[in-house]
Amino acid sequence: MPPIRQTQAYSTKTVFDKQSIQFLSKHLKQALQKKDIVFYQAPPGVRRTFNWMYISAGVQLMFWGNLASLAYVAYAVKDGDTEDAPVVLAPQGKRIAIAGGLVGVGVAIATVMCLYPWRYIDKLVLLKGGTTARLMTHARFAKSHQVKEYPIDQLYCKQKVFTGVGKNGTDAIGTKSSSSHIFLNAKGEKMAYMLDRKGTFMDSKLFDGLWYNNHQ
Repeated sequence: MPPIRQTQAYSTKTVFDKQSIQFLSKHLKQALQKKDIVFYQAPPGVRRTFNWMYISAGVQLMFWGNLASLAYVAYAVKDGDTEDAPVVLAPQGKRIAIAGGLVGVGVAIATVMCLYPWRYIDKLVLLKGGTTARLMTHARFAKSHQVKEYPIDQLYCKQKVFTGVGKNGTDAIGTKSSSSHIFLNAKGEKMAYMLDRKGTFMDSKLFDGLWYNNHQ
């Protein structure tokens, strides 16, 4: 008998959740006829973190660039197989290859450090009319990555925002959702955008109703 009660309680809860989402969706559509609505806002303080990340990326470029310059002007090899063979400057081709490899390492590290803020959503805005979503990221030096707009039905995620855990019901601790981020995909793009679970969602259940799709 207890299992039946649990099933009935769960079914009732599910029905109310669906009714709540329908109610909120209706009011959201009405509001979107008049103005844009901020649907998600990243947690405060991330801007400072990304500033340090950009600075660190610049430091990496300088470090590996200087190392490459040093390798080009000073990399030396023995001029012969004997122990007392003189040390001479390595052939130019070899020095260029080593310097190029070092520059490549620096560029790769800096690129990885910049990709994170480029795909990290600072603000998600539903635009007036209710058909388009605007994603605003922390990209600094590439304006084409700062603001992106997509039709709402072109976005999807394979993780639910609402977990029922924590103050806002979006914490990942103690649930199957082990990641502290939600990955929002755009159809036709390989790299997903990231939303922080610690951010402010207008309504996490409504977010799931709009974009959760585990079958994409």
